Amino acid sequence: MKRSTLIRRLMTMSIIFEEIYFLLITVIYIFRPSFYTNALVSVFGLEADKIPANDPSTPLMITIYGGVVVYFILWFIMKILMDTDSDPLMLGIITFLILPVGQVVYTYMYGKTLLTYQKLGAGEFAFQSMNFTVMKYCGWANIAAFIFLLMAYAVARQKHADLD
Repeated sequence: MKRSTLIRRLMTMSIIFEEIYFLLITVIYIFRPSFYTNALVSVFGLEADKIPANDPSTPLMITIYGGVVVYFILWFIMKILMDTDSDPLMLGIITFLILPVGQVVYTYMYGKTLLTYQKLGAGEFAFQSMNFTVMKYCGWANIAAFIFLLMAYAVARQKHADLD
């Protein structure tokens, strides 16, 4: 398989996983359909009368969607570098650093938002805690997107090294 084909396939897989993450987070955190709420209540044994109304925390929402925007910027720059056969070294370093930093920031913001829900009552805290647990599992799609992007970077870097 040619390297350019492999890079394109890895970039496609990366964008697919980020879109899955974006869709899951949007459905779970912004829209929170009733079947999802009912599933959380039944699976985790929460009390149905203490389910809070859907009111997403703005700072957490900005953090999550800001991370998605940063990913799309990195993906777009990688696509330009790939098409021009430029050296992607700096982009690879930035992507490699953003992955753990993003996960630390997400974990911090989940904890900070849970502290605000803790003040509102035990029922709301328990529900949001389970909701954030599910959102953290959805974060694996985000991690997979970054891993595929880093794999595409590695192939592009090798391709660039062979051009010299």
